Amino acid sequence: MRIAQISDFHFTRLSWNPFRLFSKRILGYINWLTARHNVFSEEILEPLPALLKELEVDLLLLGGDFSTTALPQEFEVAARFVKKISIPWTAIPGNHDVYTYRSYRNKIFYRYFKNKREPIEHPADFFTLAEHQIEVKRLDGTYWLISLDVARATNLYSSRGHFSEKLEERLHEVLSLIPSESSILILSHYPFFQTDVFRHTLKGGEKIEAILKKDPRIKIFLHGHTHRNTIADLQPSGFPLILDSGSCTQTDRASWNLIDLNSEGCRVENYRWKQGWKLSRTEAISWTR
Repeated sequence: MRIAQISDFHFTRLSWNPFRLFSKRILGYINWLTARHNVFSEEILEPLPALLKELEVDLLLLGGDFSTTALPQEFEVAARFVKKISIPWTAIPGNHDVYTYRSYRNKIFYRYFKNKREPIEHPADFFTLAEHQIEVKRLDGTYWLISLDVARATNLYSSRGHFSEKLEERLHEVLSLIPSESSILILSHYPFFQTDVFRHTLKGGEKIEAILKKDPRIKIFLHGHTHRNTIADLQPSGFPLILDSGSCTQTDRASWNLIDLNSEGCRVENYRWKQGWKLSRTEAISWTR
């Protein structure tokens, strides 16, 4: 099975509605106008739908941060882009998709990005991201995908996520429902480890870390958020393969990952933007735990 992992789009549409400026959005606007508008480019996404089709991708994982300040206009342009993609996809929100308390409370993200649901044939099929912050999808062979929503609205100076006790309970429940001979992928916007900037970290990340180390069925942990592409085989340390897709629109280091799954492991190809999407790195990983 061939999977593409793409994240951190940051579609931006500024609004000068004064009522919308009385929120955290004012910080997002200032950040965009003074720095980010020179760093991010939506135009480099234009070749992607055709390239994904050409590469015969079976499933696209969209790792969050579709928007910059969770404005409906930003989600609309992001949704128009995703509609150009003809392959099945699974989407999770990032911290920018719940940028204000109102956007988080009203679940604006899920009005635009609601994953296609199959008929409920297995107990794990019951869970949905919008209602339970966790969702399960059966893939080819013995592979299963678990998607997590750990994005939360925060105060003006924080962009932390939260792996709550309730979500921890649900993840344990889902893992107990998946057959023991399975191989599992977990998709999260945030990495579980603590990054170099505390206000960008995941509260409760150490609980995910403990789960990853305890359950050898978990073969890959996929995330975004850091804008730093990573392919890290941590199996010798008792962890799964860690894949950070990077940001697909940050022009100086725009990237995404292509993953070929097989019964024994996977092959990961990293694509980067260099006047076009070019294959940059390839690694073959065998499952050893």
